[in-house]
This record gives sequence, C-alpha cells and structure tokens, in this order.
Amino acid sequence: MLARFNAQPVFSTRGFHGVQFPVNIGYGATSRLAVFLNINQGFGSLTGVSPAGPLELTSAGPGDMVAYARYTLFKIDKPRSTFRIAPLAGAFLPTGDNNLRGPNGLLPRALQTGSGSLDPYVGVTMGYNTMRWGMALDSTFRKNPATSRGLSPGDQYRADAQFEYKLYPFHMPEEGLPKLLVLSLESNYVHDWKDRVDGVLSPNSGGDTLKQDLILEISTLHWQVGMGAQLPVMQDLDGVGRIKQRTGFFLFFEYYLAAPNWRHRREAP
Repeated sequence: MLARFNAQPVFSTRGFHGVQFPVNIGYGATSRLAVFLNINQGFGSLTGVSPAGPLELTSAGPGDMVAYARYTLFKIDKPRSTFRIAPLAGAFLPTGDNNLRGPNGLLPRALQTGSGSLDPYVGVTMGYNTMRWGMALDSTFRKNPATSRGLSPGDQYRADAQFEYKLYPFHMPEEGLPKLLVLSLESNYVHDWKDRVDGVLSPNSGGDTLKQDLILEISTLHWQVGMGAQLPVMQDLDGVGRIKQRTGFFLFFEYYLAAPNWRHRREAP
C-alpha cells in the first residue's frame, strides 16, 4: 500500500492561480492488479474585467474523487530495465460541485470543482524504464453524462507522453535508490467535447489543446520536490471569446508513505 501526498501551487500569466492538494492511495492486490483512490481539494482564483471594473472570481473545496483498477497485461523484466502495458478502468465520483456561482452567475469551468455526475473512466498505460532514463505513455477517456443544472463538462479524451533522464548521480549504484536530480519532458493532448450549462449545449466550449511541460525535480525514496514550466503549443478552441492559456509555471512537493503489508503468509506444515 502506498499513499502519496502532493502540494502543487500553480502560477499562470493569464490571470489564473491556485493550489491543489491531491492525495493518491494505491494498493497492490496481486503482482499484476492494483487499485487506486485519488482525492483532491484545492483553491483557484481567476482575475478578469467586467463592465463594473476589475473582477476576481474564486472557488475552493473538494473535487471529484476517482477510483480505478489497473491490471498489468504484459510485462518484461530484465536486470536493468522494465516494460509494462496495463489497461485501467474505474469512475469519477461526484464529490465536487458543478453549480458554484459568483456575482455574475455560474462560475467558469476552471473554477468548478466537479462534474455533478458519476463519470466512467477507461484507458491504457505503457512504461519503459532503465537505470538512467525512462518513458511513459497513456491514453484515457472520461464519459461525462449531462446534468440538468450547473455546468456539465463534455466527454474528455487525453493522451500523455513523458520522457525523463536522471542527471545525477553520474554513476548509478548497483542497488538501492539514491537521491536523484531528474529532468522530465512531458506532452499532454486533450480533446474536450462541448459542455452543457443547465442542460443546454454551450457553443463556446470544447476543442483541442496540446501542452508541453519541462520539469526539474529532486527525488528520494520518500519525497520529491520540483518546479516546471508549461507551454501551450496548440489551442484550437471552439466558439468565440475563449480565453487562451499562456505560459504557466508550477511548483510541487510530494511525500510517499508506505504502509505495512497486512497479508499473513500461511505457515508451512
């Protein structure tokens, strides 16, 4: 069993900033099957201009909780490398709120903390790692059923790719996990279907985005701290008057808590 605590403030040049506190809990039921529970809460603020002057919108609270299972369908283990392919399936539980409102009515999607519905979630992941470098790919789909009130986000397809390289230490030990300085390059593609506002299809929603992240982190067995920059490479947004994201910056700190193994071995006769 593994519990991961993450504190991640986000600073953006487009008027949005906030901090998220996700908690990820994973349990290895068998050597191939693992189950996960991801809980998230945080705060967000968006500044803009209204007819009455400058306007700052804020929201805070728990987000939707996701529970899923992942099964390692194919694996290759070698002394200095590993390869995995694992499908996953689960659902987002409506623990957040999709009907948060401000002085001008319903808050924008970036400040809503949930979808208001039970959302099925499926995908597949792949990872290859060596002593010095590693890469990972994933492809997921989230089905968001429409609700009659509040802001219901459209269905979402994601595809992510990551490459990381261990800059330090220069000579990796044969055993154990030393303190690492890691440089990571990550690409995130998202296709959003159109949202619904109080059950009505919103024309100013949906589209395609592609973002590129560059991350530098220090990692140990129990914690890691890092910083990164995010550059929006493509923003093909449907509708008119959509606010496009500019370059963003973020910091994060994670702590890993390994729980004891409670499974009792059967004694030999």
